[in-house]
Amino acid sequence: MSRFSSALIGTALAVALLALANQIGLPRTLGAHPFWATQVLWIGAPLGLVLALLATLRARPGIGALTGLALSGAAFWAATHGRIAFAASYAEDALAGQMWYFGWIALAAGAALTLATLPALLRPHRPARA
Repeated sequence: MSRFSSALIGTALAVALLALANQIGLPRTLGAHPFWATQVLWIGAPLGLVLALLATLRARPGIGALTGLALSGAAFWAATHGRIAFAASYAEDALAGQMWYFGWIALAAGAALTLATLPALLRPHRPARA
């Protein structure tokens, strides 16, 4: 399997799983604002898929997967703390609201990056020809 076919399979996997997450309302369940729950997925996912394509074709897919996991973790932390601060300020703290919103976009990008690089990681390694 070539790097390009791994990238296509990974993209299809990421789109299917993110669509399923949207269908079952996973972002809303995890703390996204109900109005933004679908919007943040469809803004962040294409960004993550572009990063995954670059990671699969240009770099090592393991780096892309680790970057996606780190981005997802940091983004979830930012979104959660933004939500708490925004609610505590009675919707007056605009920076906290932006942290909440953009944190969810970054979380969707990180999830798409991680999911799309998984097939390239599972691909059997073939040594270079001499």
